[in-house]
Amino acid sequence: MRARLLLAFAALLAVPACLDPIVGTQCATGYSPCGGKCVAAGTCGIDAGEQADSEQVTMPDGGLGEPAAAADAEAADMGPAADGQSAVDSGQREVDVPSVDAPLLLVEAGLGDITISSVGVDGNGPSADVDNTSVTDVDNSPVASDTGVGPVGDDASKGDVPAVDSSVFCVGCLDAMDAAADGPVALLADGSVADDASGDATEADAGWDDAGPLQCSEPLVNCNEECVDLTSDYENCGGCNNICTSSVCLGGTCLVCSSEETVCGQQCVNTASDPDNCGGCGVPCSNGLCSNSQCEASGTGRVIVIGHDYLRNRPAMNRILGNAVFLWPNNPVRLLTYQGAANPTAIAGANGAIAQVATATGRLVQRTDVAAADVATQLAATDVFLIYGQEQASDATLNQLGQDWASAMTTFTNLGGTVILLDGLYAANAGGVQILSQAGLFNIQHNVSTTNAVCTVVSPGDALASGLPKTYRCEQNSVNFTTTEVGPAVTSVVESGTPVVVDKVFF
Repeated sequence: MRARLLLAFAALLAVPACLDPIVGTQCATGYSPCGGKCVAAGTCGIDAGEQADSEQVTMPDGGLGEPAAAADAEAADMGPAADGQSAVDSGQREVDVPSVDAPLLLVEAGLGDITISSVGVDGNGPSADVDNTSVTDVDNSPVASDTGVGPVGDDASKGDVPAVDSSVFCVGCLDAMDAAADGPVALLADGSVADDASGDATEADAGWDDAGPLQCSEPLVNCNEECVDLTSDYENCGGCNNICTSSVCLGGTCLVCSSEETVCGQQCVNTASDPDNCGGCGVPCSNGLCSNSQCEASGTGRVIVIGHDYLRNRPAMNRILGNAVFLWPNNPVRLLTYQGAANPTAIAGANGAIAQVATATGRLVQRTDVAAADVATQLAATDVFLIYGQEQASDATLNQLGQDWASAMTTFTNLGGTVILLDGLYAANAGGVQILSQAGLFNIQHNVSTTNAVCTVVSPGDALASGLPKTYRCEQNSVNFTTTEVGPAVTSVVESGTPVVVDKVFF
């Protein structure tokens, strides 16, 4: 019973328009304005053809009541409130309730308890409320019951409260209290009440529950009811639900890395050779030298043999020579070059290859050409020594150069310098690699021509292979080699049958 009582009170609080049937600036159906309030139609003033009673009084709400004497008599018949006290409102003020010709229920709803301050009667029977729920005034004394007969409820000791005609409630009020036991109620714009227990939108809340689709500000778009940026969201890259396996979306395109590469930040890198991500993302090499996922010790010397003389070249081939030069960490790299009997076109092709990689990597090179007699003295102030392909040199000349430079080149590599030798298959000699063999730096020999053959990168983790495709075409004069040296110091980077690019490290 207490729970149903509370639900009834909640219904009254939810429908204040029922208690004051003004909706906006108009009255609900069946009501008309009277003294700033809405009252039952026909109760404000005298119906047409009737004369006003000279003793009628104006009620507190602006309506007209019966003469004061009649009102007092009626009040005397009603007696005190059911609790034996004068009827009071929520402000604890005594309220004089004159009787009226038409049924009337005056209810004041404060922020706290509901207080029934007066009840108009029709004199036709005992009191009645809704759903057997007793309604109390401010001091919790029973006021009305819905039994329909006898005193309040079934207990005559609670007092005899005059009956309340259901017509005194505005349209929908009884329904509102009855619906309180079943679920929430909603007040419609016309003053009626709709049961909204199912959660379906009513006329009153339709504009709030259905706000329409999510609106996103440019450049964001709506994907699955979320505002996303298709240019950078890796789960919606370039379009909704397009997920990047690399978890990187750049300009609406997924970052795609090769099998040898790893995603570091927002780029693909080969951690086997990248000096800034050597062996893993964010692992830099202080000297800029990374091979096979390991930073090389400072001062590491090396000899690099490349079976291309760059008489003809392509971007992939160019990358090999550029990488070899810029393995040295200094910027600019001090490059000492020996032209000797090289083909001028091949010299220009080699220099172009270095320039291509310098531009791509932002590196600088300071190149100095040297005569054969000055190599020994110039190496002390050099980082990299480059020997162009000696197409027109004789075997005797090549062997003599090896002997003359042996001591200087050994010291140079032991101090961390790099020697690069370009070679090709030439009719005039057995190859420029004879210089290295004669100097005791590398036991390596010419093999056969690989012109127009497919060259394959077999050591993608080596620094020389950085940025190279898996395969490329070996251009004119290309050659491969054979060597008896094996072990961790010697790496075959590119092959075509046998090594075409070989890297020997001096630890």
